[in-house]
Amino acid sequence: MDFDAKLIEKTIENLKKRQFNAVYVPDGQRAMELIKTMVKSGDLVARSGSVTLSRIGLDNFLKSGEFDYRDQARAKDEADKKRIVRRRFFADVFFSSANAIISDGRIYNEDGASTRVSALIYGPEKVVIVAGANKIVESQARAAARVKKVAPQNCKNNNFDTPCAVDGVCHDCFVPGRSCCTTAILNFSRIPGRINVIIVGQELGI
Repeated sequence: MDFDAKLIEKTIENLKKRQFNAVYVPDGQRAMELIKTMVKSGDLVARSGSVTLSRIGLDNFLKSGEFDYRDQARAKDEADKKRIVRRRFFADVFFSSANAIISDGRIYNEDGASTRVSALIYGPEKVVIVAGANKIVESQARAAARVKKVAPQNCKNNNFDTPCAVDGVCHDCFVPGRSCCTTAILNFSRIPGRINVIIVGQELGI
């Protein structure tokens, strides 16, 4: 897929104006090479659920044994999962993706349990957001529309009990399994460089 180079360049520039570290890489392999320079042996690391992070190979890297990796997928039960999720707020590095990157430099996310967006906002010492260039949009309205389009697929993939998982259409539902409970827009990083954004020149995620 061909991406608009000027749009990517503008987005990177605007992210930097908002005190986000932002960089473009052509593919997932380059993204991983960069990520390896951003963590050090012994770091407490954690990640959110993300198709993008899985696709670029982050899981194998974090599971190498070099890091204190708090992996909720290894939780023994719900109580253990809760402890792991809470612990990641103390992470040295927290990895995530984004639902959309607005070209004016804002980062748009919607979340179900809200553990992902809360860690982006506060807690971990460093945040690394990896997003395919397909997630760049030119307005907040388009970011919201993108979520409505992709959320049903996410719900289906995760076997959430939502009407959108059945028919692929957002119903703005009122059910416990709803995946879009909290909207968080990162407008600016008060701590310069705490939030790092890697834009990848591939179609990644959903």
